[in-house]
Amino acid sequence: MRMSSTRRSLGFACLALFVAVFQGTSAAGAKDDVVVALKDKVIRNLSSSGLTLAFHILLTNPSPAPRELVRYRYRVTIDQKEFLNMTVPLDEPLSVPADGETLIALPVKVSYDLLRAAVGPVEGQALCDIVGDMFFLTERKKERRVPFAFSGEFPIFKDPEIEILPLKVNDLTVGGADVVFRPRFRNPNGYELLIDRITFALFFGDQEVLSGTIPGDKNIPFSGEKDFDLPFLVDFFEAGERMRESFQKDEFACRFSGEIEVVSVWGRLLIRFEKSQNIRLEKIP
Repeated sequence: MRMSSTRRSLGFACLALFVAVFQGTSAAGAKDDVVVALKDKVIRNLSSSGLTLAFHILLTNPSPAPRELVRYRYRVTIDQKEFLNMTVPLDEPLSVPADGETLIALPVKVSYDLLRAAVGPVEGQALCDIVGDMFFLTERKKERRVPFAFSGEFPIFKDPEIEILPLKVNDLTVGGADVVFRPRFRNPNGYELLIDRITFALFFGDQEVLSGTIPGDKNIPFSGEKDFDLPFLVDFFEAGERMRESFQKDEFACRFSGEIEVVSVWGRLLIRFEKSQNIRLEKIP
């Protein structure tokens, strides 16, 4: 038996009405879901071993009833290769008040060694994408899933490299030596290092001969280097006979250590350094 055109039209009309009502109900329900939005991104604990990229996320609850975040899962890719994939249950639900907001942090800890093992060689900077779902409980204990996706860049930071140039001996007498200690700092990064302060201690053998801060402009251009001249006098009467004997040789043991304070868009970085080697004497005739 064939259905009349009138009945077919009526059936399609009823189906269309049902779909429209269903879609309208879904849309209304979506309006009650917690809104997950990125507030900002912060890089913390930046060093030559890694960093933490923290996504600060604002949870906004438009519902007249509170919501509770009970767990979330996320996948992290760096330069489009998977770095991390995990689910995190919360020991205590996190409340998002009715018609209110809650700010949370989603940190991604990046070890450069693990990054290179998972992704391969990475230079300069890398792109981090984080995609996942947050699960909230309603006042009726029904679970709602809210997806999120954010991205951010982070630098691959390398410590400055230090080279100790030959010790320039301007004058050498029975009582002491007039010398210039010359350290060279190299910046292996693809961006300028803005250095606020370099504090140091210099040892000849096991004896400290000089300490303090390096004066003047200390900024090092990207992929560049900068030499510093640190003149001082060595008093053999104070330093002892062993120091006098050391200056009769072509070279002797030297240790140069300290801290570099770098100003960056990611905050202040405190870099400790230590360089030990035999220092060669460059005597001025």
